[in-house]
Amino acid sequence: MALMPGLQINIGQQLKLTPQLQQSIKILQYSALEVQQTIETTLEVNYLLEVEEEQLSEDENESLEALAEKSEERSASQDSDRVDEQPVDINNNSEALSNDLEIDCNWDEVYSDHTPISSKQSAEDYVGAENYTASEKTLHDHLFWQSDIYSWDQGLEVLASYIIDDINEEGYLSSDLDALLESINQNELPDTPYTIETLLEVLHVIQQFEPTGVGAQTVQESLLLQLNALPNNPFVVTAKQLITEHFDWLSFHDHKRIKKFYSLNDHELTTLLKLIQSLNPRPGRDFSSTQSEVIIPDLKIKRAKKGWLVELNANAFPRLAINSAYVDLTKTLDDSEQAKKIKEQLIEAKGLIKSIHSRGETLLRVGRFIVEKQSQFFEEGEQAMQPLVLREVADYLDLHESTISRATTQKYMQTPRGTYELKYFFSTGVSQYGSADQSATAIKSHIKSLIDKEDPKKPLSDNKLMALLEEKEITVARRTIAKYREALNIPSSSERKKLNKFKL
Repeated sequence: MALMPGLQINIGQQLKLTPQLQQSIKILQYSALEVQQTIETTLEVNYLLEVEEEQLSEDENESLEALAEKSEERSASQDSDRVDEQPVDINNNSEALSNDLEIDCNWDEVYSDHTPISSKQSAEDYVGAENYTASEKTLHDHLFWQSDIYSWDQGLEVLASYIIDDINEEGYLSSDLDALLESINQNELPDTPYTIETLLEVLHVIQQFEPTGVGAQTVQESLLLQLNALPNNPFVVTAKQLITEHFDWLSFHDHKRIKKFYSLNDHELTTLLKLIQSLNPRPGRDFSSTQSEVIIPDLKIKRAKKGWLVELNANAFPRLAINSAYVDLTKTLDDSEQAKKIKEQLIEAKGLIKSIHSRGETLLRVGRFIVEKQSQFFEEGEQAMQPLVLREVADYLDLHESTISRATTQKYMQTPRGTYELKYFFSTGVSQYGSADQSATAIKSHIKSLIDKEDPKKPLSDNKLMALLEEKEITVARRTIAKYREALNIPSSSERKKLNKFKL
């Protein structure tokens, strides 16, 4: 039987995101800084969107009106005082003034134009010195400066520039020397190809530059370069031998074997380890960028009479409005193309304002629930943190979990205890027998507090920590304590004992 083509109608439902909904989701996902950048970009291209001027309060308006009335009264009184004065003819008295006054210098000798605006530059283009920031000196800048003042043999400065370019921010070579040499010969096409011996010769010179240890290929090599720059003594010699032959002993903190192999007593071992610990395994870090990430809190909380008050940060974003003048202009335009363009920009401006408003409402709802749930944290600290998951917030606010996730990622709350990301207040709960669940954050805080108060000579083991937590009615398995301890970057009790011994 042959198949014949035909038409068939199916009825179904499909979820489709409108452009407005897509924009709202995107704006909700943005951090406060990204929202500010979006607003600035839109303001540059959309002339229907404008920043709403701040309205003066009634008290400010009254004070300004009173000041204006006083100014008018003062001007009127001054005018009435001048009625009886004889008018002065400036043109007729100028000659008399010039003859009476003795001038011992020319005007040009006293007055000089210090205006920092050139004749070809308008006042609007001038940028004050206070708006400039100092440039940061990078590791490459520092190395190139040293290379420029070094007296290279002819042609070797080319190799130096390639080597310096290959050094990463940590201060290490990124490429293998053979691959680097092949790249140099392919790009420069010298009459006589450069050799690996010549490349090593230049590299050894660069490894003498500041910071000490730069240009190495491995951590061992960098540490040895730093030791070579130190005055020679028995400990430096032993440190070089240890790093060269038994670097893995250092990595695994096998101090007992080091002490036995090199015939050291406790004092000598401590001195040797302090010497090695004084070296910098990442010599390029000293020239890394020191600029901190800008964090703009979306929410602020403050104490009120009946608890905590949550509010949006009014200084985070400018107040946006629609330019009514352009809207009125569309009614008088005959050109349909211009009217259509204005209408498109009007839709875009209203959509952005609505999306930002929706973002603020969602953040405010989520923030209020978090503050209500974690009110004990703001009173007592981390040890009072309650377990909280995204689903709990989503169910309470009748929103999807993905919406809560977007509303808490890269969103910050300014509190009396500091500024926290909203995700910080979420932690899983650990089941307790016969009592309420404890949050993982609270348990970590208890563990850290107990270890901070321990006797350095007798560190607390995981089993002892488990027993101390049970006294606080917190039942946690030993493996859970070990997991939380490692998450806090706290060594085991045996490792802490060794470290404390060397510190003492």
